[in-house]
Amino acid sequence: MIAVVPVKYAATDSVWSREQFENWMRPGIRHSLGDFWWRCSRGLFDVSSQVYDPVVVPDPGTVTNDGRGALQDAVVKAATQVDWVHTDVLLIWFARPTGWWGGGEVWVPGPDGLQKKIRATVVDSITPFDAACQELGHSFELDHELDAAGAAYMSPYSAMSARTYGSVAASWIRKSVAALPDGGLNKESPFTNIPANLIVGPLVPGAHLYRDPRFRDSSSVVNVRDLPVKVRLYKPDYSSPGSGKPVMIAVPSQRRDGRVFCVELRRAKAETYDQGIAVEGLVVHSINPDGRVRYDGVADLSRTDWACPAGDFSLRRTTVAEDFVDVEVLPGSVISFPIRGVLLAGGFRTQHQLNTMPYEDMRNTLIVCLASLSNQNDYQRFDNDTLAGMGAVMVFLRRNGLRDDAALKSMTADDQRNVMIVELGAQTGAGQALQGFTNLQLAQIALGSDLATRGRRPGSTPFYVRGVLLAGRFRSQHQLNTMSRDDMRNTLIVVMTSLSNQTDYQAYSDADLAGVGAVMVFLRETGIRDDAALKKMSADDQRNVAIVELFAQTNRNLQGLGNLDLVLTALGVERF
Repeated sequence: MIAVVPVKYAATDSVWSREQFENWMRPGIRHSLGDFWWRCSRGLFDVSSQVYDPVVVPDPGTVTNDGRGALQDAVVKAATQVDWVHTDVLLIWFARPTGWWGGGEVWVPGPDGLQKKIRATVVDSITPFDAACQELGHSFELDHELDAAGAAYMSPYSAMSARTYGSVAASWIRKSVAALPDGGLNKESPFTNIPANLIVGPLVPGAHLYRDPRFRDSSSVVNVRDLPVKVRLYKPDYSSPGSGKPVMIAVPSQRRDGRVFCVELRRAKAETYDQGIAVEGLVVHSINPDGRVRYDGVADLSRTDWACPAGDFSLRRTTVAEDFVDVEVLPGSVISFPIRGVLLAGGFRTQHQLNTMPYEDMRNTLIVCLASLSNQNDYQRFDNDTLAGMGAVMVFLRRNGLRDDAALKSMTADDQRNVMIVELGAQTGAGQALQGFTNLQLAQIALGSDLATRGRRPGSTPFYVRGVLLAGRFRSQHQLNTMSRDDMRNTLIVVMTSLSNQTDYQAYSDADLAGVGAVMVFLRETGIRDDAALKKMSADDQRNVAIVELFAQTNRNLQGLGNLDLVLTALGVERF
C-alpha cells in the first residue's frame, strides 16, 4: 500500500483537500497518479493508497543532496498516524517547492518495535505530473530508459524518461477537471507557468513488466520462438471488445547476445496518456542482461518496413487500424521494398525520381506498368512482394529481349512467369523444380544465385558475375548460357578495365569483381555517370559516387556495406 503524507513547513501552508488527494491516487480517474500506474502495470502493481492528514516539519531551507535523508526522516517522525505495518511505499508531498523530487529508501517503524526499510517518493506542489509518475515508478523499482550509448532518460515513449524523453517532447497539457488538483505553476520548460498537474506524459513501455511472469507468460505477450511470425498487435490501452489481446511481441535477439526486444504499438489518441508522442508506430525497447531497459527505435506507421540492427530482425506492418496493426517479424535487419528495384531496373523511373516517391506512389506506378505490359488488370489486389515479383519477371523478359512489348501485352503474369521458368531451365538444368520458387527468387537465379542448384549440384555457389554482365547488357541471357564461369569472369575483367582507370581486376576474387561491376552498372544504367566519366575513375571512386547517391536515398552513411549490398540498397533491399 502507498501512504500519502502531505507536508507543511507552517500550519498556514495550503495543501490539496483530502478528496483531491484521494482522487489523485484512485485508479479509474483518468490522469490521476493511481490510474496512470494501474494502466501502465496492467493491474500488477499495488496502487492501493491511504491519504493521511498533513504533518508539519521545520522549514529546512535549501535542501542539499546530503540533507534529503534527514528531511525524509523528519517526515517519518512527524507522521505518527501512518500504519507503517501495511505500508510499502511512502509518498511525501511537500506544500512548498523543495527544489528536488525523487526519493529512495527510508527507515520506518516496523512490527515488534523494530524498523523496516521501504521505498519513498518525494514530490511537491509544482512537480509536473509526468515527473511525479516517474518518481513513483522508482518506488516500483523501475529505472530510466537508456539508449545504445548508455545515456539515461532516452525513450520518447516513457514517463520513466521524463522530462527529457531523449530530446523528443512527449508530454502535453490536459484540460483542468474538477475531480483533480491543477497543482502550482511549473517552473521548467517546455511548459513554464502551466499548472504542474496538467502536464501529462506517455505510458511506460511494457518492457519494464517483462521480468514479471504474470505479464510475460500471459496472453498479453506473444513470445516469439521462430521467425518469421505474424501477429495482430494491439496498443496497450486498446478499447476493442474483449480482454487478453496481445499488446507486446517479445523477440529474442537474433544475435544471440541474451537481449529480448519488446515491440508495442503506440498511438497518439487525443486525451490518452500517449497523446503527446511525436511518431506513432511500432516502438521497440530491449532488456539488457542487467535488467535495464533500452530504447531501440520506432517503426513509423507511415512505412511498411523497419529494420532493427541491434536484434537482427525486421518488422513489416500490413493492416493498420485504430486499435491494432497486423505485423510480421522477419529474420535479418533488412528493409525490403523490391518494387523500387523493379521500377529502376525496368527504366520506368530514375534513381532521383524514386528518391522523391513514397512507397504507395511506387506501388501504384508499378501497377500501371504491369497493366500496360500484360493482359490483366487486377494487380491492385496483390501484396507488395508478389507485385514486385511479377514486375521482376516482366523486366527480365523485356530487358533481355526475350519478349517484346507486343508479346507481353498478350500474356498474363502467369504466362510471363512460365516463359521465365523455361529460360531459367536452360540456364540451370533445374527443370520443374523451378516451379517451387517465387518470382523474386527466379529473378535472383537469373542474376547468379545458386538457389536452383544448391544441394543438387556438388560445389554449387552463387556467381553474381553473371548478373552484372546481364544487367549491364554486356552479354545476353542466351550468350551467358553458353559461357563457363571463367569466360564470364574474363569478360567482366575486360569490361571493367575499359570502364575505369584500373587494370588490376585479375587479382580480384569472383565476389569482389561482381561487387565493383555491380556498382559500375548501377552508375551507368541509371545515367548517374556516362562512359567517359567512368573511364576516369577507379573502382573506389565509383563506389564513393554510389555511396553519395544512396545517401540521398536512405539518409544513411553506407560506407560499411559491401558493393553488392550497396546496389541491393538502390534496388530496394536495404541491409543494416
